[in-house]
Amino acid sequence: MPLLPSYARLGVFAKGVAHGLSIAGWNPGAIAPLIQKTDGTVPSQQAVRAPLAQLQADGQPWDDAAPQPHAGGIERSTTPALDKAIKNLVFKNRGRVKVTVKLVKKKLKAARKVSDRTVARRLVESGLAWLRRRKKTILTKVHRAARVVFAKWVLAQRAEVLRRWAYTDGTTFYLARSEPEKTASGRMALGGFVWRMADGTDGLYEDCIGPSSYTKAQGRPVRVWGVLANGVFTYTVLPEGQRMNVSNYTSVVEKKFGPWLQNAFWKGATVHLVQDHERCLWSKTSLAALGEVSGVRLQVLENYPSCCQDLNAIETVWREVRARLAQTEPTRMETRPEFLRRLRTAVRWCNENRAQYLLELCQEQKVRARDVLQAVPPGSRTKH
Repeated sequence: MPLLPSYARLGVFAKGVAHGLSIAGWNPGAIAPLIQKTDGTVPSQQAVRAPLAQLQADGQPWDDAAPQPHAGGIERSTTPALDKAIKNLVFKNRGRVKVTVKLVKKKLKAARKVSDRTVARRLVESGLAWLRRRKKTILTKVHRAARVVFAKWVLAQRAEVLRRWAYTDGTTFYLARSEPEKTASGRMALGGFVWRMADGTDGLYEDCIGPSSYTKAQGRPVRVWGVLANGVFTYTVLPEGQRMNVSNYTSVVEKKFGPWLQNAFWKGATVHLVQDHERCLWSKTSLAALGEVSGVRLQVLENYPSCCQDLNAIETVWREVRARLAQTEPTRMETRPEFLRRLRTAVRWCNENRAQYLLELCQEQKVRARDVLQAVPPGSRTKH
């Protein structure tokens, strides 16, 4: 039975598609099967040729110089001005209040006329994403101002003075006590990110799950203290069950700092020490011990500001050591002596295979200082 003739016309969107394809060189016969009339039927070649001819006769009103009619579908519910205002609102309030779609609609009257999903789409379209906050020490205005002053001071120092800087700090490693903890420890070596499906459907698959957020608090701690000087990294391990305090720091300074620094520089060298602002490091007893280190003239940088882990190069060395330890992670649980042997091997590997990088870390003070001054706002945390 032959189909009844259809007297429906092409919609605005179908005409737009036909017009675009004709510009690309398609003929009406090739265009017709790809579009539909308003009643869903396929148009004939003549039904396609007629509106194209009319468009040509009207001077192609959809060119760049003519007003742009809506080509079909639902019109965009937000204006460019509102899109820009939504993005600006995020940066204006980020760090002050919790910015949500609800807050955007509360602050912007025009945004109340559209759905929550539309506001969320505008945020994504502007290049934003809802991601975890970085876990870093917050820098106040006072901290940033002190960092700026210190950075300017560093830029005024001579290169030969900066080469005799030494960095000291400590860290803690954890030994697994049970098989579940061992599994979590091994999973930590995989990092915090993994390639997954964008729609999140495989988010809870076993191979997409990272270590527990409590992993760091599990197991027996191994506390280590180290010094980075002239591209040489040395360390010592605190006795089991003890933390760094005035007594232990004084002991490390008296027994280790002299040989370490003479090995990195030379006997009688003037060395400037960078250390964080943990209370035990700046006690009168600790400072007195630092002033009596044998073999070198040790001067503590008292103008080194607090909350400046990114300016202490040894923090990067700990990252290198952890990465090496992750690569040599055993498949079974290990004892404290076994871990200490593996740690010794990892440090030796870093000193031998990353020697040039460690030396660059010791000599890039001005690079880090410039990054502090160029941060937004000046004095903010840097990438280091």
